[in-house]
Amino acid sequence: MSNVTIKDLAKLSGVSLATVSRVINQKGYVSQELSAKVLRAVEETGYRPNQAARSLVQRRTDSIGVIVHNLHDPFFYDLLRGFEQAAAEISYNVLFASVLGGDTKSKEKYLQYLSGGVVDAVVMYGSYMSDEEMLRCASPSSSVDYMLIENDIQGFKCNKLLINNVQGAYSAVEYLMGKGHTDIAHICGNPNKKVTIDRLNGYLAAMRDKGLEVQDGYLQQLSADYRNGYARMKSLLALKNRPTAVFCSDDAIASYAVRAALDAGLRVPEDISIMGFDFQTNLPERYRGPDLTTVKQPLYQIGFDSITLLAGQLKKGRFDQPERKVYDTQIVEQETVCGPCR
Repeated sequence: MSNVTIKDLAKLSGVSLATVSRVINQKGYVSQELSAKVLRAVEETGYRPNQAARSLVQRRTDSIGVIVHNLHDPFFYDLLRGFEQAAAEISYNVLFASVLGGDTKSKEKYLQYLSGGVVDAVVMYGSYMSDEEMLRCASPSSSVDYMLIENDIQGFKCNKLLINNVQGAYSAVEYLMGKGHTDIAHICGNPNKKVTIDRLNGYLAAMRDKGLEVQDGYLQQLSADYRNGYARMKSLLALKNRPTAVFCSDDAIASYAVRAALDAGLRVPEDISIMGFDFQTNLPERYRGPDLTTVKQPLYQIGFDSITLLAGQLKKGRFDQPERKVYDTQIVEQETVCGPCR
């Protein structure tokens, strides 16, 4: 039968609509005899509940929306695995919305759509500073919970999962110093991202605290495109006092910095050391260089935790005190750093 309704089930099983509803929704007492009749009718008709109608009645969709920038970016591989694994374990649906670049209008459109009863909660990944005004002006439904990953907007009351980016960058400089480097440059990331500023501040703080000079030309700023890491590295290599080590704001940038050094005829790390940030499993554009020494942030764990935390809150009802969790980083020593050769 097609388009089977609970009225059909009630007629076929010879019970009331209320009894059918209690059996299907597993709420309220029904005798084993009546329950068996309803379940037999469900099996015979192939009945499937109308999820949209159920959501309207229960005011719950058992779904969580996730908004990210550039879902196709290899960076998101481990994060998405975390989202999906958690959703599978707790039987929640996850809806992904992908926004190209820093397109705030598209993000706002998705935010309004998802928070309009499509999902129970919305996760927003990314530290774009341009998101602040949009979030402050948002008028979300009172039934929708929010979580920000990597964005700590002051005064915006919601769950926040954050990385200690300042300390991570600081530890990267300490690590390079421990290998004997004192001429350490930095290639910054997208200037519209809070993580870029945090990692720059961590680099500067470590250089200052350790008494190292940030020499002219040692700070190289990218546009929004990580592929510009190639050109920024070429600029560093052209300096009269070329750095012996380069700390990059993320692994994608570092992968292009390595390509630039290799194309210039240099050996990595024997002639110049290069370090990234993120411990990105899949690097862009079929990177074939040495494995990057990097600062690891637990992307899979963050994705997993975001879904399980929200699902737990949703099952308990609206939360009074949002969660704010800061994740530590760790150095992953691989193939792109050694001591200076000069």
